[in-house]
Amino acid sequence: MRVFSVGWVFLFAAALISPVSASAQKKGKSPKPPDLEVVQCSVHREEGRVAVEGRVKNVGAKPIAKLTLLFDFFAPGHEPLTTKRGELETEKLEPGAEAEFRWELADPVRAVSVEVRAEDGHGRDLLTVRTGPFPIE
Repeated sequence: MRVFSVGWVFLFAAALISPVSASAQKKGKSPKPPDLEVVQCSVHREEGRVAVEGRVKNVGAKPIAKLTLLFDFFAPGHEPLTTKRGELETEKLEPGAEAEFRWELADPVRAVSVEVRAEDGHGRDLLTVRTGPFPIE
């Protein structure tokens, strides 16, 4: 008798939770649109240094103040090695605007690819698209 009543309790609880989950999915928020797009990025080695250059575009609805790019370097097998960061010279990137970047960084010797992330001046992670991986040539 006890197993039977526990089964009914479980079934009753599942019946209560299911409509809530279904209504949450129906009302579900659409995915957040991206803030930033990596339009172009190339990475190549030059005499013990790595040159990273390209363009980003603000594809969001709000300006991005003090945009910082983070470059995650990976070894073969997508093994994380290090992260380097650089702030764009542009103080504020308006919606629809593009900005170029070019940095020379110390060469993470075993690195074979780079992925790009971004954050604003408040340290808030920005949803970024077309982030790589970009091969190091």
